[in-house]
Amino acid sequence: MPIARRIFWLLVGLCAALSALILLVMPDEKTIGPVIKLVYLHGALSRAGMLGLIAAGIAGAIYLAWPRRAALAWSQGLAISGWCFWVGHFIVSLPATRLTWGPWIAWGEPRVTMTLQIAAAWLIVYLVSRFLDHARFTASAHALFGVAVAALAAAAGVLRHPLDPIGASPSVTLRVIYVGLLIPVLAAMSLIAWRLAAAVRPPTAT
Repeated sequence: MPIARRIFWLLVGLCAALSALILLVMPDEKTIGPVIKLVYLHGALSRAGMLGLIAAGIAGAIYLAWPRRAALAWSQGLAISGWCFWVGHFIVSLPATRLTWGPWIAWGEPRVTMTLQIAAAWLIVYLVSRFLDHARFTASAHALFGVAVAALAAAAGVLRHPLDPIGASPSVTLRVIYVGLLIPVLAAMSLIAWRLAAAVRPPTAT
C-alpha cells in the first residue's frame, strides 16, 4: 500500500477513534440519557455534510472564475464526501428519533423533509453531471447546489426539532463536548474529500 494511502487511512482511523472516545466518555443528558450521544453524532455529521456540500459549491464557483483542475477536483471530492456525511446523519437520526419521539422517521418534521430532498437532489445532480461529462456544467451545478443547500437550511421550519439544540443548551460542558466531536468529524470529511479529489476522474469536456 502506498505511503500516502496508509497515512490517509491512519488519519481517518484516528478521527474515528477520537470521535468514538468523545462519545464514550461524554456524560448522559438529564432528559434523554445516553441517547444524547446519538443526537450529538447526528448533529456533527449533519454539520460536516452541510459544510462539505457548501464548500463544494464554493470550489465550483472558484473553478468558473479561475478554471483550474484542482478547484474542480476539490469541488467533486467535497460534494461526494459531504453527501456521504449528510446521508450518514440521516441514518444516525433514525434510532435517535425512535428513542426520543417514537417513530423511526418524523415525516411531519420540515428538517427531515429537507434532509431527504437534499440527498435525492444531489444524486440527480451527480448522475446528470456524470452523463454530460462537462467540467463547467459540473462546477455550475455544484455552485448552485451549494447555494440551495444553504438557503434550504436557513428556510426550513421546525415543529419538534429544536433549531439549535446544542448551541442553545445551558450546559457549557455539553457545548464544549460537541465542538470537540465536531472537529474530528469535520477533519474526516475533509480527508475523504481530499482523497476523492485526487482519485476522481475529471470531466472530459471543458
